[in-house]
Amino acid sequence: MTQTPEGRPTVRIDGADPILLPWDVAPETLPFDVVRGPVAFECASGDRIEREYTGVAVFDLLEAAAMPGDTTHVQFESANGDLACIPLADLNGAVLALGDGPGTEPGRPRFVSPHILGPRTVKNVCRLRSRALAAGADREAYERLPLDD
Repeated sequence: MTQTPEGRPTVRIDGADPILLPWDVAPETLPFDVVRGPVAFECASGDRIEREYTGVAVFDLLEAAAMPGDTTHVQFESANGDLACIPLADLNGAVLALGDGPGTEPGRPRFVSPHILGPRTVKNVCRLRSRALAAGADREAYERLPLDD
């Protein structure tokens, strides 16, 4: 887990200007607009879940970190090593939400998007990486999902 020099847990957003974003603070104190509202997605069980989330728009984080222009996908990494590789087109409406649900550490964000199925809604996010995949590349080669275990 990445930490600030003060020992605060963070999410690292890679880019030309990487960000270490602390998540043990009130959302209003973050240097980003806070997003509040429902996000619906299909859970790994097949159930459709709609919950109110509070967090930061993923695109705001990527822009602030100066995501490379050739980025086609973003890889979300969890503190326990899960990886999901998400096409940019599927990040519309995506939120890095504050801790949510069983198995999510308090204050550790979860990636949610209305365009993503449950296993790819990564819990306990610790890092976002930009990826430039060639046309026809298999994004699953860049993933390690909970169902793969």
